[in-house]
Amino acid sequence: MKKGLVTTRLCGLAVFLLTLAAQAGAATPTPEPAKPAVEKPVPFDESTVADFYRGKSIQIVVGHGAGGGFDIYTRTIARHLGKHLPGKPSIIVVNMLGAGGLVAASHIYNRAPKDGTVMGNVIGGIVRSQLLGLQGVEFDAGKFHYIGAPNSEDSVLLMTKASGISRFELLLDRGSRVVSIGDSGVATTNHTAALLTRDVLNANIKIVSGYTAAGGVDVAMDQGELGGQYNDWASIKTRTIGKIESGEWLLIGQLTDKPLQNLPQQNVPLILNYAKTQEQRDLLRVGIIVPNQFTRPYFLPPGVPTDRVTALRAAFAKTMADAEFLAEAEKAKLDINPTGARELQKLIADYLAMPTDLKTKLVKVLPKS
Repeated sequence: MKKGLVTTRLCGLAVFLLTLAAQAGAATPTPEPAKPAVEKPVPFDESTVADFYRGKSIQIVVGHGAGGGFDIYTRTIARHLGKHLPGKPSIIVVNMLGAGGLVAASHIYNRAPKDGTVMGNVIGGIVRSQLLGLQGVEFDAGKFHYIGAPNSEDSVLLMTKASGISRFELLLDRGSRVVSIGDSGVATTNHTAALLTRDVLNANIKIVSGYTAAGGVDVAMDQGELGGQYNDWASIKTRTIGKIESGEWLLIGQLTDKPLQNLPQQNVPLILNYAKTQEQRDLLRVGIIVPNQFTRPYFLPPGVPTDRVTALRAAFAKTMADAEFLAEAEKAKLDINPTGARELQKLIADYLAMPTDLKTKLVKVLPKS
């Protein structure tokens, strides 16, 4: 099977240390990432877990709309996860929209049962929202029990052909008109990518936020209400690849450390290359590229018994290696390049421990809203 796009898995702390080392203003080269070792399974009492889950169902709350990338990933995973859990519970997927995932995350943290029957799948931008003190954060992302993630994210910038923006440089031309970029909430990666592009690189864009789901942004582009959007390349492939292949939509930039492979367009530039200073590069990295490493987390609320947390982590890992799941994911064009539970937990803890000076700079770019 074709594996997903290989993404850089530098932990947040390593990026911060590289940032501090770049005092002279020279660009710090990104080291080649090493693929993390497969996490060894942790033993748990299978009979006790089976007794609990037998005859029950587990609800996965997706903090985003039906038909979007998060929903498609979760429904695919849900069709296979239960068979790897002792007791073989059924898996139910529900969508809980609001504030780019903050509503769902707050529900899971404060109101959902703490017994292992409810888990969440919300965009990792909620961690950045907590770091920056945004309104609507009623949780501590560092206290969730992370189960794993099927892949990380690679942000690309798409514009409609009708927008007249065929190259990223045109957004930086001070004489060009302002173009609208849309997203489905302030906690989303897409909103943050647009803010960074506007405020760090001074691009001529207007940000239109608050569409109910990614599909609503797609429709607005088709109707001419929006000129474009940022989105995850894996998500775009599952939903709207045909619009790119037909030329209706254009890929004009990649907000990633390294070029993505097998894009349908040639010579799509790295947006990092348009940064003029090391500080601009640092802000683009800690604002979007590092958080993209934990963008699709599955998690449980604090307080779930340890055996059930361990069992769900093991089941998720087995699902990611399940031949039937992988075949279905390939058919749906889902990139599978999983992050283990302990690695995911560490990535998020490191990010929440961002050094104060770098956080202060980021807050100036991504103000509270």
